[in-house]
Amino acid sequence: HWNSSMILSVDGRGIPVKYWPDVYKSLGRMKIKPKAWEAIKVEWGNWKLIVEARERYESLEAFWNAFRDDDGSHLGFQAILNILKDKRDEVDNADAQAAVRFFRGNLDHPDAKGAFRYTKTGQSFLLSKPSVIAQRWLAL
Repeated sequence: HWNSSMILSVDGRGIPVKYWPDVYKSLGRMKIKPKAWEAIKVEWGNWKLIVEARERYESLEAFWNAFRDDDGSHLGFQAILNILKDKRDEVDNADAQAAVRFFRGNLDHPDAKGAFRYTKTGQSFLLSKPSVIAQRWLAL
């Protein structure tokens, strides 16, 4: 369903699941089902994480070999999701720590040129979430 699906269709054309955010967000902007995307975006994001993980393996068999329990059975959706989220958190933490080391413990260092700051209600704040720090670090 990720790349080809008739679950959601527009004018008789199936919309692959990977494009659902675009469809639902545009419906919201047109005031048609404005809260629909809010209702499904977490579940969609979970599926996206699993699909992207699957695509990193050369075959379905290789994917299932990586996601088996001690008995050799395939892990369930939530177990796979938990493993993937834990791995993502580890990578984000390592990348965030790399940024902190690079700027000698100071993400507000002048050389960072404000890359690790955000503005909220007119005030500037230093980022603290490792995932966001990692994202900004990798974008530099």
